[in-house]
Amino acid sequence: MITIMSWLWRQNVTLNTYTAEHVNTWAAMVRRNVTIPHRLACVTDMPEGIDPSIEIIPLPDPFGQVNNPHWRASAGKPQCYRRLDIFRKDAADTYGERICWIDLDSCIGGNIDDLLSKDTDFAILESIAANRPYNGSMVLLNAGSRPQVFDRFTPRRAEEASEKYVGSDQAWLAYVLGWCEDRISTTDGVYCWTRRMTKIPKNCRVLMFPGRINPWDYDKHGLDWVKEHYRLDQ
Repeated sequence: MITIMSWLWRQNVTLNTYTAEHVNTWAAMVRRNVTIPHRLACVTDMPEGIDPSIEIIPLPDPFGQVNNPHWRASAGKPQCYRRLDIFRKDAADTYGERICWIDLDSCIGGNIDDLLSKDTDFAILESIAANRPYNGSMVLLNAGSRPQVFDRFTPRRAEEASEKYVGSDQAWLAYVLGWCEDRISTTDGVYCWTRRMTKIPKNCRVLMFPGRINPWDYDKHGLDWVKEHYRLDQ
């Protein structure tokens, strides 16, 4: 049994606004494209409106007050350090033994059973930038497999990480884990959309939207593939 989960929490200033509707649409895409035993969960402090079939995991707050000056919350950049809770040694008690987090700003348009069943205790989406190894939009792990990510965290070290890499938790993961972890990549059919992408690759199963553009903006950008798959109905 794998826990497929996403995150939703309140932010005073944000570049992108996420709601229960986005959680429900995300869950509908997962249901259409996963047939192996799984549980759907959302880690949130905003449970109102989320479909009752989606398990609510209360939002942890071990590092929720950390505000990295190199990744400015005042400019709407998300401080995502609370997500590091999933790397606790005892994370299985909260999230289950096998976990995959997929961000809400994604479009799932093909079966991902084999991706979720990869023979690895940890894999993370590769970055599309040459100067950083990972993108935090998708992570697959066995609970407790990388406890140093949680155990070594301090606000000061987080600042050091963001001086070297882009992001909050994403920068910290690169700083702690280095460049040698298994990657989820275009070979797996997982892509990050950029304005340079003129068409969706034929093997695409999951399309991530890092940055300001979101999958629900498909009409603005002529993304027919996203329009076909980013929907709430089953």
